Amino acid sequence: MIRGVGAAAVVASGLVLLLAVGPARAELAPRGIDVRVPDHLAVTVGASASLEISIAVDRGLVVSKDAPVIVDVAGGPGIAIKKHRLGRTDAVDPGADAPRFALPTRGEVAGDTTVDLRIRLWLCGGRICRPVDVRRRVQVAVIATDPATVAPPPPPPP
Repeated sequence: MIRGVGAAAVVASGLVLLLAVGPARAELAPRGIDVRVPDHLAVTVGASASLEISIAVDRGLVVSKDAPVIVDVAGGPGIAIKKHRLGRTDAVDPGADAPRFALPTRGEVAGDTTVDLRIRLWLCGGRICRPVDVRRRVQVAVIATDPATVAPPPPPPP
């Protein structure tokens, strides 16, 4: 049995080890898959634009049709997005080995904002499948057609 300061040191070192190992499991750039989104998107206030999301996989790999494909969408201020969670059935080509999506976005208030995407799916090759979790950010410029629709500048920092 570990007692006193030694026990605290063992628990602390175990916690540090868990924290160090945790992020290593998440792949920043998973092998075999490429999630493509534009770096920038421009939309006019009151108009809609399509944000294209495509999934490309290496030869011999497929996106599992037995597991869900989930695309979570978080839009910043100034744009409206009808659906914040997309699935395979929302894809332009739901039966494809690598689905692609066209997400309508509508400009509400002029200014610069972002759309954050989180794409989760299962990538399969042969008889082995593995989960993939990819995040992307798209810079969106909402362009005013009327000067009255321009958002006021943010207040200066205190």
